[in-house]
Amino acid sequence: MNISTPRATLTTEAILALLNAAVARAQALDVRIHVAICDSAAHRVGFVTMDGALPIAAITAERKAFTAANMNMSSGQWEAYVNSLLPGEQKIVEAIEGYVAARGGFPVRQDGMLLGSIGVSGASQEIDADIGHAALAAIGAEDVTG
Repeated sequence: MNISTPRATLTTEAILALLNAAVARAQALDVRIHVAICDSAAHRVGFVTMDGALPIAAITAERKAFTAANMNMSSGQWEAYVNSLLPGEQKIVEAIEGYVAARGGFPVRQDGMLLGSIGVSGASQEIDADIGHAALAAIGAEDVTG
């Protein structure tokens, strides 16, 4: 019986690069956002709030990152999954605290292994997702849809 499995997590350098790339992209788009980074166990390891970002979006950024790490899928893919459920099943899933079905959260993977996640919130979902994609590209992480 195999009693272990390999796990990995983001380096401090990668966490800072994700945060910096997200802020740079947001500045280029002239939006104010919050960015949350989680490790592979969905624990927050990095966070930044841009000047002028709406306070309520901070919680959403954290939850997008939490969702992406726990589900190992983008929060946009999670949204599509939740929307595909029957109404009774949707109520069950939506009652689970911490998950959010909105674009802007992405798993951070390298060679198929989950290292952590990023959640972006404060602009439209499309712009949040754009910023997340830009951050993933900046560190050479695998990109996903959603």
